[in-house]
Amino acid sequence: MRKHLNIGLLCLVTTGVMLVPGGGALAAPAGGEDVTVHVASGGTSFAGLSGKTLRQAASGAGLTARNPVGSLRDAQAVLAAGHTGNATILLRGGTYDDAGVEWAPGIADGTVTVKAQPGTGPVTFDGRAARAGYWTKVGPKSPRLNFQGPYTVQRYGDGGIKATGTRKDGPVRGLVVNGITFRQIGNAWVKGGKGFAGVHLNYVSKAKITKNRFFNLENKEKPGNTHGVYLAFNQTQRTPGSNGNTVAGNTFKVISGDPVRASDGSSGNKVRDNTFAKGHDYRGKVRGNGNHGMFTYWVFSRADTCGKGGNTFSGNTYTVSYSNVKNPAVYSGADTGRTCRSVRATGHNPYER
Repeated sequence: MRKHLNIGLLCLVTTGVMLVPGGGALAAPAGGEDVTVHVASGGTSFAGLSGKTLRQAASGAGLTARNPVGSLRDAQAVLAAGHTGNATILLRGGTYDDAGVEWAPGIADGTVTVKAQPGTGPVTFDGRAARAGYWTKVGPKSPRLNFQGPYTVQRYGDGGIKATGTRKDGPVRGLVVNGITFRQIGNAWVKGGKGFAGVHLNYVSKAKITKNRFFNLENKEKPGNTHGVYLAFNQTQRTPGSNGNTVAGNTFKVISGDPVRASDGSSGNKVRDNTFAKGHDYRGKVRGNGNHGMFTYWVFSRADTCGKGGNTFSGNTYTVSYSNVKNPAVYSGADTGRTCRSVRATGHNPYER
């Protein structure tokens, strides 16, 4: 059970110190310092607090393993209260129900690394309580996010990480997603989910999506709509697409839509050294990945445009489609009749039945 903070005990917070268990006090970090915030299931929760009360409660919390906060949102509050530079959020082994966590401006000025604490057991984020939605969302004014596994993101109806740039502030830049398992995402697993992608990039530049595992991303309704990694634009603001991103060293297993999909003019994206493998679907049937190919580009009426080139597929190993037939490794298609050649295979990409 998470501990909810008793505001009556915060007599020292306004002077820049925080009471900790066992007596004594812990100084809040000075503005701009690099800090580590400890998170543990059952840690202190700031649920229901806002404004000045939240800032006071969060100041100095979570800065030792003995005084953890209870969720990613609680860790964000600690960072914002301390006017942090770079930060590490250290996740103790356990299961967390964070959902729809948005990285707003002002949380930190530099890079925030979200990683598991070694030697404390597996870390799992489980979205079943939230049903629809994403695990977390990143914008162009967010701190630079570095998600470092190993940990698992599972049972979110819409997807894992969604990053969205804007016309005003430009693309999301430099996102890192490494060593995470995204599993059982989509409406085959979560009733009411839309099942878009494990990592959904809308106007994102120079992201590195590496050494992750995308397992059982499946839709019963609109099975072709869910992907491991989706490279697109901000549809509402009609921005450019997602350009210059790297998808490397990942494993994709049982993705009902094309495992890597680009659209909306997205260009210069490298998909290399990945493994596309078979596994058991939500009904227990052995399946592979995708409808049309492993890395595909699709033209929709919302943005009737081809990519400008540089979308490449190299050094990958792949197998059959989700329907258990052999499809090409790469494919360009359209709903509009437009003919594009917006993705190409280079080098050696062995097929294994």
